[in-house]
Amino acid sequence: MTANRAFVIQARDAEILAGDGSRLWLLADASDCCGALGANRLRLEAGAAGAKRHLHKKSSEAFYVLEGTLEMDIEGETVRIDEGGYAVVPPGVVHAFRAAAGKTADVLVTLVPGVDRFGYFRSLPSILRGELDERALAEMQERYDVHFA
Repeated sequence: MTANRAFVIQARDAEILAGDGSRLWLLADASDCCGALGANRLRLEAGAAGAKRHLHKKSSEAFYVLEGTLEMDIEGETVRIDEGGYAVVPPGVVHAFRAAAGKTADVLVTLVPGVDRFGYFRSLPSILRGELDERALAEMQERYDVHFA
């Protein structure tokens, strides 16, 4: 995509990944937006885990809660973000998130600057099942800028 072209995607056209109480809409990868950002929408059922403790070395990650309550662990501190709330996690800050107990969480997540991460999201079930050896996992963490804590 060239720098002078807008990127538009409709919800009906987004790739959707689902599992374990979550639904993830892949909205914009960095290559869709001239590297400016990456974006997805994540809906977590009540109490469902979103991501284990991790950090990004190159990008900030922002979370806007569209509906419900997101519970985040940010450097060991628990923070609840209610509907309409917003959190920005800078590079290097260890964080994790989940839907709060008894609450769903529908969240718009952006990563700035963007890193192409759709491949990471597609591979996540294999990663969580422990199907990658240490070398492959280390390469994946570097490629997608998702470093497990």
